[in-house]
Amino acid sequence: MHNHRPTDRLEYFSDAVLAIAATLLATDLPKPDAETGLLQELAKLWPHYAAFAASFLFICVAWSNHHNMFAYIKQTDQYLLLLNILFLLFVTLQSFTTGLLARQVGHPDERTAALVYHGTLVLMTLFYNGTWWYAISRKGLLEDGTDKRLIRLLTTEYALAPALHLAAMLVCWWSVPWSIVPVVLLYAYFALPRLSEKRIKQENPA
Repeated sequence: MHNHRPTDRLEYFSDAVLAIAATLLATDLPKPDAETGLLQELAKLWPHYAAFAASFLFICVAWSNHHNMFAYIKQTDQYLLLLNILFLLFVTLQSFTTGLLARQVGHPDERTAALVYHGTLVLMTLFYNGTWWYAISRKGLLEDGTDKRLIRLLTTEYALAPALHLAAMLVCWWSVPWSIVPVVLLYAYFALPRLSEKRIKQENPA
């Protein structure tokens, strides 16, 4: 009646896209062309390697949390599929925006490149949240019996991602290097187990 279907194929497709996006980041890394002084040449290219590491970690954290989100979403429909596809669209742009930022570090267009980089992450996390918001607002998409308090807590936690990326964009107008701070805080927070899940489990021990 509602054209609901299991999420298996959505999850397999998402896992594949995220894995390919993480792998493609390495293809854009420059290789120094020097017969001598290789270490010095590598040091000059540090922005490329730093941007790669940051973006790779972000994609891995995004995959982890996407996997966690679909532990609660058990059915999908056409609109949820579209929202998830838009999330993946901005994930795949990571290779482009990372390379763009790395090439512009220390140059006049550094701020513009950083704004594109952070703006892409804002949109990516907004569509991630949009997928979750849609799932919790439609009957029959979530796992039966999902704790309503847990849903509210997870919704609040997921909303931190676009908020911190938006903060990074704002800081970027003042200082590009300092705009990385909100992103690092985000990585650190979302790399850890969800505090909301831990809290609910402590309140309702098996």
